[in-house]
Amino acid sequence: MFKKLSRRIMLITISGLSFCIAVMGVFAYQWAKKTVLFETVQVSSNYFRSSNDLLEQYLNYIGETAKMIANNPGITETAWRPNVPPSKVSLLLDRLTFGMNMDVKGISLYRPDGTVFTLSGMSNVPSMEKLKEEEPIRRFMNDSGEQWKWLSRYKNLSPYYYDRYSTNGTFSYLLKWTVSEGGTPGTMIVDLDADKLFGFFRTDNDLFRHNCLFLIRDGENIVHSSLSGSADDAAPQDLTQLNNGLEGRFISADGDQLYLYHTVMNSNVKIVVSIPPRDSVSNLSALKWSIVLLGPLSGLFAVILALMLKRSVTRPLAQLYGRMRAFR
Repeated sequence: MFKKLSRRIMLITISGLSFCIAVMGVFAYQWAKKTVLFETVQVSSNYFRSSNDLLEQYLNYIGETAKMIANNPGITETAWRPNVPPSKVSLLLDRLTFGMNMDVKGISLYRPDGTVFTLSGMSNVPSMEKLKEEEPIRRFMNDSGEQWKWLSRYKNLSPYYYDRYSTNGTFSYLLKWTVSEGGTPGTMIVDLDADKLFGFFRTDNDLFRHNCLFLIRDGENIVHSSLSGSADDAAPQDLTQLNNGLEGRFISADGDQLYLYHTVMNSNVKIVVSIPPRDSVSNLSALKWSIVLLGPLSGLFAVILALMLKRSVTRPLAQLYGRMRAFR
């Protein structure tokens, strides 16, 4: 009888204690994992938001500086004169551009009659007729209510752009300019290399060592950055979600990527960063192995505790029972 009681005490003690420790270990790991993922999302969102703020500050500076150049009296008085030498306007553009520290690839001024003025050193610039072959620019010129616009240009570009820019095209600021109110406006185009957008998201944070940075243009054209690791294009269901709304964040359908996206200056471009959450969870490997090693240790502790209970409970009872029998 006492042997059976002893076995039951040992069995209940070992199984009960092991089960409790296993449940506590799993709970601790899942809680730590959930906390780390939450903090990763917050840190990633702060990084993405601050990078976007820097990018938009730069683009706003470019836009406002372009307006100052277009409205400069020297430009308006000279560029609109009949038969003005293009070199004279180019020198004015050079002086204003470099004086205002505009880090741009090119500036072009198109008069309504098709005359083109550019920075010095720019040649083979497309004509007004060639420029209008780009549908977004043609829509901008024909829309009297739209005075300026940011636009990524990568379709049907003239050979000039492929020689001067990267294969990913340009990110351009379009501005209507005129010498007098009510007059037929011309068009000013300030070109940046499309790859320049990626530079504002450069980071040395080890948390983002495997992130992937890319642009989505017109909802379908994807351009990957050379600053980040190579990755496959977003899955169709993820791409659909990326195209819904101007900005946001979500976990991919397969749970492998955290996507953060933002529309750049209400243009046809969204900048997207995908971050694999597994990079942050991988730092929990030490905790996981500690919990695994805790299993055998808890089992050993349970055996020791069961033996102590056996000695302190069942053995005295057995001795008492033996004395009672001897007394009878």
